[in-house]
Amino acid sequence: MKYTQNPIRIAIADDHAIFRNGFKLMVENQSELCWLGDVENGIELLTLCEAKIPDIVFVDIKMPKMDGIEFCYALKKTNLTTRIIALSMFNEDYLIRDILTAGASGYLLKNTSKQEVLKAIITVYKGRNYYCSSAEQKLIQLLSNNQFNPNIKIKSVHLSERELTVLLLICNQLNTKAIAAKLEISTRTVETYRDILITKTNSKNIVGLVIYAIKNGIYNPHQFE
Repeated sequence: MKYTQNPIRIAIADDHAIFRNGFKLMVENQSELCWLGDVENGIELLTLCEAKIPDIVFVDIKMPKMDGIEFCYALKKTNLTTRIIALSMFNEDYLIRDILTAGASGYLLKNTSKQEVLKAIITVYKGRNYYCSSAEQKLIQLLSNNQFNPNIKIKSVHLSERELTVLLLICNQLNTKAIAAKLEISTRTVETYRDILITKTNSKNIVGLVIYAIKNGIYNPHQFE
């Protein structure tokens, strides 16, 4: 029985090659799905999305260079209609809250079954959200405690180690080129991190980022006086 007229175009980002290979074998054996590729971080996945425009991408939440949460915010900056399903080995409240607030349409634990992965793909492809049963229970708790609302931004945000590093360098008045050189990344990647930080902290500009960092104890302007 065919669920869609055309195969659903799939890609994945995960920093574990063994997991990616197993996922690829599963997708390639399904006539409903079209495999576009696999990469090991969010930066590479963003490039893949811009080149091949997948319908759905799976992203590991914790990855080097650009994690799943950062990728969600970066994808929002494009005009792509690609939808995101998060993958994680963890079932922690803040991860579920942050990835869904960032724009993911689904959440699965990595030990889930092949049947649930396929169900999640079909559900998300049709424009609905899909959460594994354990994540649903966490969401119910978060909703009951007013800690998650997919339609509004939360005041307390989780910043990755790399985001915090970029934020501190911005606070220390380094420009984009200087930050890129110091971290050995491209200026485009620095700009992506800056845009992510502005979005996540609900700031309007660089000044807003600095104010956010000071108010939240991330940066102390008098530390080196």
